[in-house]
Amino acid sequence: MKLVKVPDPVKVEGVKEIPFKEWLVTHMDSFEGVKTPSQVRQAAKIVDVIEKSNGEIAFEDADYEVMKAAIQKTPYFPKIARQLVGYYDAFDKAEEVKK
Repeated sequence: MKLVKVPDPVKVEGVKEIPFKEWLVTHMDSFEGVKTPSQVRQAAKIVDVIEKSNGEIAFEDADYEVMKAAIQKTPYFPKIARQLVGYYDAFDKAEEVKK
């Protein structure tokens, strides 16, 4: 299980303030890797975990890997991506925890 600490919202220049959990859900909702009914169920479970979390998000290992793939596959212009580095770091620094 991976535990991700929710960082403070990021204000993206010219856009708006983007809360971390919203950023994750947006990536999952637009991830092209979700195609089959079982993948849709897994994505729904991941979004549910994100939305119910408070301060920290506990991902099962397989769900963490799917979320990681969704984050890595979403393209951004470099100017915007630089402003989101803290979010990438927060996700990548997930703490391994035992159940």
